[in-house]
Amino acid sequence: MNPAAKIMAAALILATAVPAAASSASVIWLNITPGARSNGMGEAFVAVADDATASYWNPAGLAFVKQKNEIHFQHSPWLRQLADDLYFEYLGYAGQLEGWGGVGGNITFMSMGEQQETEEGNPDPIGTFYTYGVAFTGSFGTEVAPGVGVGLGLKFIYDHLYYKDEGKGTSFAADAGVLYQVPMDDLGMEGWGDFAVGAALSNLGPDMSYGGESEGNPLPRTIRAGMAYTPFDEQISRLRIAADYSKLLTSVDDGLSEEFGENKWGMGAEYWYYDLIGLRMGYSHDTEGESTISGATFGAGIRYSNFQLDMAFIPVESSLQSQGKYNQKYSLSVAF
Repeated sequence: MNPAAKIMAAALILATAVPAAASSASVIWLNITPGARSNGMGEAFVAVADDATASYWNPAGLAFVKQKNEIHFQHSPWLRQLADDLYFEYLGYAGQLEGWGGVGGNITFMSMGEQQETEEGNPDPIGTFYTYGVAFTGSFGTEVAPGVGVGLGLKFIYDHLYYKDEGKGTSFAADAGVLYQVPMDDLGMEGWGDFAVGAALSNLGPDMSYGGESEGNPLPRTIRAGMAYTPFDEQISRLRIAADYSKLLTSVDDGLSEEFGENKWGMGAEYWYYDLIGLRMGYSHDTEGESTISGATFGAGIRYSNFQLDMAFIPVESSLQSQGKYNQKYSLSVAF
């Protein structure tokens, strides 16, 4: 049998799906952004982080969550242009701890589909196996000064690329973040709206270990920074504008100017009418990896009572656009 070839085949599928991290990192599915709401806004959410996806975007956002409890579920059929058994699932939670801040967490699952197994020198398949990855995260955020929140998350990662030990990988990692809600009134800018800035470090931990071998399997360690501005928030309508910059820190082999020229950034806006219907649009641009992904993002949401249903469309790599220009994301949030 040729397990190395099978493991590589599974990895290549995800390399196409998430080219931003494909050139240097393992478990690149950790960089798939959850939340149809944030994705519709150009994948810009690090300075917003006010729902049950905060444990991914910025755990410091948990310090300011307004809901007593919220559960968020997202389903994404991933790159139907390649196969129909690629999909991404996200289950997140955020809730208040009276007098302490907020707690949150998520379970992330990536299906990389069914693979065919062959013997050395024989192209005919002798069987199939299933490849997938899963991560479990727990997070906490608290307000350490007026308007200043900090957060920390811990996660366990399991990657199943092959059914033998050399295709099974594990690791653990930490996330950290800070979020500052600028006191506009105290700065003499009363009536100007709300402004926030945030930053987060994700996936800080040892390399993935496959069958006891960890060399050359770094996590997709990432730094993000962003800002969010809400010019008005009234009973009838609310508008929020956000922008993010992120950089993969797995390796810095070239000069700093060239390395930081390879990045991902996005910007977008969200408009709510009577807290019933939300409309979103944005733009994202990703130059990390061997290919560039850029284009407009779109999304919409509808809220009824404690339920919110969202959908989003984000661009895919240009070579796959002949069979559809967008990945689709759908999410459901329940507050209680």
